[in-house]
Amino acid sequence: MGGMFIAAVEALFPGLCPHCEQPLPGGSRGLCGACWASLVPRVGSACPRCGVPADDSTEVCLECLRSAPPQRSTVVWGEHDGVLRTAVLSLKHHRRDDFAQPLGFRLAAAVAPASWEPSIDAVCSVPSHPFRRFRRPWAAADLLARSVGSRLDKPVVKLLRRHGLHRQAGHSRARRLELPCQSFSASPRARGLTILLIDDVTTTGSTVRRASEALVRAGAEAVHCAVLAHAPDSRRFS
Repeated sequence: MGGMFIAAVEALFPGLCPHCEQPLPGGSRGLCGACWASLVPRVGSACPRCGVPADDSTEVCLECLRSAPPQRSTVVWGEHDGVLRTAVLSLKHHRRDDFAQPLGFRLAAAVAPASWEPSIDAVCSVPSHPFRRFRRPWAAADLLARSVGSRLDKPVVKLLRRHGLHRQAGHSRARRLELPCQSFSASPRARGLTILLIDDVTTTGSTVRRASEALVRAGAEAVHCAVLAHAPDSRRFS
């Protein structure tokens, strides 16, 4: 009886694509076919060390030359705009965990060709701010990490803790760059491991830098980062 009722409700009130708001066929979830098809990776060159757009993908950017980040490399899948922004916000803020696997698989596909991918011992995620854990039982980066780990056949391990009350969302670039060094601590289990660190969105790169620093302090052999989306304008972060 319950199954028949749910089927009837879905037939009368079909789900809507969160981006274009067109009805989804049957009991489908996520984006419509047209929106999934329009979801494409970022094009153009990027700094291999921090992942920001750059003139040459074979050389590190000037900022990394001035102050080398602790991670060995950073892969960014797309721009935090349009359909990708809708998908990320649905995952982060609207309890749409059905987005985690298709988005995570896309991020894994960007990591797979990297020369360092076979050396990865474990996948971990950037932990969410403590306040957010009171509002929802998961973090988008955690779900993405599980999806990436599954696709790459790598173990997913919790290695990081977040400290303090400093939040990145909604702040200016200058404030984001002020993220304290003590914002993260890492488990001793990181020692000797080559780690793939996953995050959902990056703006200035401060969060992955601080998280990577914590892993290196704990003795990680190397840290590589993979981020789903880059938001050059902090106002588009949320």
